[in-house]
Amino acid sequence: MLSMIPIVLIIFLLGEITSVAKSPKKQPRTRQCSDLPEEILEQTFGRLSAGVLSAFHHTLQLSPLERENLTCPSAGHPMPRKNSSLPINVVSISPWAYRISHDLTRYPRLIPEAYCLCKGCLTRPFGEESHLYRSMPIYMPFVILRRTTSCSGGHYSYTESYVSIPVGCTCVPLQDKNGYTSDQNLKIADLETKVDKSNKHL
Repeated sequence: MLSMIPIVLIIFLLGEITSVAKSPKKQPRTRQCSDLPEEILEQTFGRLSAGVLSAFHHTLQLSPLERENLTCPSAGHPMPRKNSSLPINVVSISPWAYRISHDLTRYPRLIPEAYCLCKGCLTRPFGEESHLYRSMPIYMPFVILRRTTSCSGGHYSYTESYVSIPVGCTCVPLQDKNGYTSDQNLKIADLETKVDKSNKHL
């Protein structure tokens, strides 16, 4: 009877070992990382930008005009109506509009970016488009907060980053293969005409 006890004990222990081996291993908990609160991002960005964002405030008021699908008024620049306060991007000789750039991995997530409406400039007598000039975007350095993949205290970390943002358009004269601008070519042509006329009188 006593000899049976060790055998029963061995069988019991083998059963326990088998059940432990069959039991699935617990998966380690993955630590979830959430975004920083909006208030913290806004305060951090405010300190870095030091008022830069105020330069874009007027662009955010252009949504009604954006929905009109603005194009280059190449046939002539519309005259502003009385008591009308059209923004400078509409009445400029190099008019521009804005697209909203959307990026969830940065702050600010929405940034207006300018794009030129015309290839040339509205420099002709009645505001028609002239192709002796070119509308070119103006870029401005802009600070943003870029989200990283690292997690600290249950929140994603952000780093300071600088990007170039188009904020408007300007008019520049075209250059030919000799490096002359359109204005210089017109002056040269005018001078050659005067020389030809004077030679005829000799």
